[in-house]
Amino acid sequence: MKKLVLLSFFLNLACIGAFAQAKIQFSEVKHEFGNVKEANGPVSHVFTFKNTGNAPLVIQNVETSCGCTSPEYTKEPVQPGKSGKVKATFDPSGRPNYFDKNLTVISNAENNRVVLSIKGNVEAKVLTIEEQYPFAVDKVRMKNSTLELYKVSSTGIRTENLEVVNTGTTPAILNFEDVPAHISIKADPVSIPAGAKGMIQCTYNAAKKKDFGTVTDNITVKVKSSKGVLTVRANIEEDFSALTTAELEKAPVAKAENTNHQFNKINKGSKATGTFEIKNEGKTDLIIRKVTSDCDCVKSSISATSIKPGKSATLSLELTANDLGEKFYGTTVVTNSPKQRQLTFYMIGTVE
Repeated sequence: MKKLVLLSFFLNLACIGAFAQAKIQFSEVKHEFGNVKEANGPVSHVFTFKNTGNAPLVIQNVETSCGCTSPEYTKEPVQPGKSGKVKATFDPSGRPNYFDKNLTVISNAENNRVVLSIKGNVEAKVLTIEEQYPFAVDKVRMKNSTLELYKVSSTGIRTENLEVVNTGTTPAILNFEDVPAHISIKADPVSIPAGAKGMIQCTYNAAKKKDFGTVTDNITVKVKSSKGVLTVRANIEEDFSALTTAELEKAPVAKAENTNHQFNKINKGSKATGTFEIKNEGKTDLIIRKVTSDCDCVKSSISATSIKPGKSATLSLELTANDLGEKFYGTTVVTNSPKQRQLTFYMIGTVE
């Protein structure tokens, strides 16, 4: 009989231990900030919780739905009946209008994933002239130092404007130097009155440029004795509009099964190499118009610039690891394929 009583006692203890479980209970899971002034900086709210279970509660992580939201939380185990907190901080900088962000609290509790939410509306700050027009040449300020033309047909002409303001007390005249033949540029008006706004008008003739892919030109902007650099950037795409239906059916088709090379971790100063296959699945020759990398640290070579139907060429990339951290470098191959004008290949990894 004593043995049966002892056995029953230990079985009960085992059952109690088996069902010991932390449980997290928040006093609230949603918070409305209302109107948040961007000019006042980050705002925070503290969510409190209680461990209503019968085992220690440990928060393992808090994941956020946006980099604009940062969490702080109780790191030490929360004993049964005790409380802890999760602090959510939202940065409204550059995020005007309504926001709705989530924080997922991951723990060892029975309900191991709890979603918290913060909501509100960001009132945009009033920008100063310097903030609206951050790039200056003497007293003339520009909205940007780069004029983006985006997609331009290889046979086309495109005009874009860049807004400027004269913050001086006398009229300002803009002059332009080092202007390439395929660009014409002027200020409108020629003389910008004191305190007034104007435009830099840029007309780009891609047929004169005779290039493909992303192309940049640097133009000197001069006001009195001061000079600045305006970068004009265009993405020139080959014009296939004159091709007939029959010609399009016979056109080359660029195909790459793999466009990413993961080199994992390498040391600074060392090299990583990757190779990619570019295949022509069309009916006429595939021409490689251009190969460019977004970093000088990536060197490229290709085994052929003219690829017969059904044949392939090998693109080789060599990365020299100059900078530390996670890297994601792209190399763009421009082709004469109407269906795939550009292919981009990536070298991905970490430099230690």
